[in-house]
Amino acid sequence: MTSPGTGPVPDPSGRRAGEAVLLAAARLTALLDEAASGEGLTPLQARFLRTLRDPVPQGRLAAALGIDPARVSALTRELAERGLVERVRADGDRRQRVTRPTPEGEAVVARVGARLAAATPLTRALDRVERERLAELLERVVSHPGAPAAGHAEQPDRPLADGGSPGGHDGSVKSM
Repeated sequence: MTSPGTGPVPDPSGRRAGEAVLLAAARLTALLDEAASGEGLTPLQARFLRTLRDPVPQGRLAAALGIDPARVSALTRELAERGLVERVRADGDRRQRVTRPTPEGEAVVARVGARLAAATPLTRALDRVERERLAELLERVVSHPGAPAAGHAEQPDRPLADGGSPGGHDGSVKSM
């Protein structure tokens, strides 16, 4: 349906859904900020660690996080200094170096995940079936070809304890 000279009339349900997703994202981002800062991490550092389920080359990390490869190098260095990640030679190609979590890095990821799970009141109003359906719908939304990359709106890189504020950024959210 179109109005004369104005193009298609927007679907009000699309706007309502978009606003609800943005509000939920803002609240979840604040929870991630809090969970990450509880471990002395920035939200980006927490996302970086979570991405390292397996040893990963720097370029793939940059693509997965939607950030510049130089920033990945800096994050790797910062987290390696804290004993949370290490750079090692790749098993299949000894010329390539990959980043992997240390046991302490894996423990930090588990603790951040537990903090998030314990502090996520947003889904308590839903039963198990509703939570599964919500997860399916959100996965469909973020995997749509028109969706921005995961790191499109990069979060600030400073721990909240050092002056950051929950929700005080432009908020790309990636679940822990």
